[in-house]
Amino acid sequence: MRRAQSVRNYGRPSLAIGADDLGVLREGNESNEDVLRRQLIDKDRENDRLQTQVEALQAQLAQRPPLEAIQRLEKEYKSLDLLLDGTQRENERCMSEIERGKAREKMLERELAKLAGENWQSALDIAPASAPTINGRSMLHQRSNTLSVMPSPVLSHAQAQNTPSEVEPPIAAQRQLQIEHQHATLAHIEQVRMLIMGMEQRLQTREDKLAKSVERAEGEGRRFDELRREIALNNS
Repeated sequence: MRRAQSVRNYGRPSLAIGADDLGVLREGNESNEDVLRRQLIDKDRENDRLQTQVEALQAQLAQRPPLEAIQRLEKEYKSLDLLLDGTQRENERCMSEIERGKAREKMLERELAKLAGENWQSALDIAPASAPTINGRSMLHQRSNTLSVMPSPVLSHAQAQNTPSEVEPPIAAQRQLQIEHQHATLAHIEQVRMLIMGMEQRLQTREDKLAKSVERAEGEGRRFDELRREIALNNS
């Protein structure tokens, strides 16, 4: 009897499922089976959506290149970055050398102006500097590699003084000294001229080398950008 009373004190468990477990409240005469069926349909739809998302992710993963290819691209990316930095440093060094060469050329031109006068270009048969090219780099002076067949005014004057018919001995000695001094000056000017021509040849060589370096750097830069975009697409 005591056992029966104790059993009667416990409430009979309800067959209805709580609102927290079902997720929705029953409306009207909706049974537990209908609630479970609707929840099952919702779960099936969620499962289908997740399955579609998983398939899409698997397709993207299959299209992704292997890890070795990505590591190889990253290594090549770093190599091109180092090469680009080295090329930029080389370009800066070449530009500084060209600027120093131009400064030395200006200095030599001032020395020539002191020795042969302000019209030293016409006196030494040296053409003036040509106009700059379209690319912005100034072209070198177009100077002849040999002495011109036309005598310079200083040399013509020296030859005219070297052939007098009859002069007095003191005047002849003085003129002879002047002629020797003029010849020494012309020899010095010729040495300076040859030095300038050699400097121009070296500058032309350096400018050609600089142009090739710039062209190579631009090509490497384009390749660098393409690899960066490719790596960005692969990582996305």
